[in-house]
Amino acid sequence: MTVDAALDRSDPLVVPNSQHHVGLSIRGQLTVLFSDGETLDCADVKGLSAVRSAQDFTTLPDGRPQIAVTRLMTHFHSNETGLLIQQNPARPNLGILTGLQSGGAEALLPADVVFEQYLIISLRGRLYLNLDPLLMEAKAITTFPPVGTTFLSRTPTTFYDVTELEGGLHATEPGSAKPRLALASTSVCGSHVTHEIDVPTD
Repeated sequence: MTVDAALDRSDPLVVPNSQHHVGLSIRGQLTVLFSDGETLDCADVKGLSAVRSAQDFTTLPDGRPQIAVTRLMTHFHSNETGLLIQQNPARPNLGILTGLQSGGAEALLPADVVFEQYLIISLRGRLYLNLDPLLMEAKAITTFPPVGTTFLSRTPTTFYDVTELEGGLHATEPGSAKPRLALASTSVCGSHVTHEIDVPTD
């Protein structure tokens, strides 16, 4: 099913087999660090995301329910700098939602969520991608989609020029390529879920 705005987003039973689109903004200032020492500050980064959850959940040995979630789309842009961040379609962008209490589907909320993201950065006419996943996580979410929640990544993520990688967008190893830039923030990079977007399915 598709999560409808009329549904109670705090009901754990809306988590399985659902799909939603949300608006995003970056909390704080996102900084692009180039390998030559240049820095580019991006303070106006906004975007959107789409996520689909699996139909079935599994149960961990301690009794907590866990369900797979797939990020279908990631988009961020900065009008001031021309920065464009998209999801790399050649790599899986997968996540896990784990309930905090033991039980069945009724225990899927509150939950911790973590995503592994592979991205493409478009900037100044060149494309860059990360080979190691950017890990984004949120603790103790109480709604799904988690509007009002900030997903955090505490470490910078390095990106390579696509033209220098054997395999291009499909590359999984750097080979002789060197990192060309990194995404970081002055403290914690936060992707804040601002609102749900109604996308008709008919």
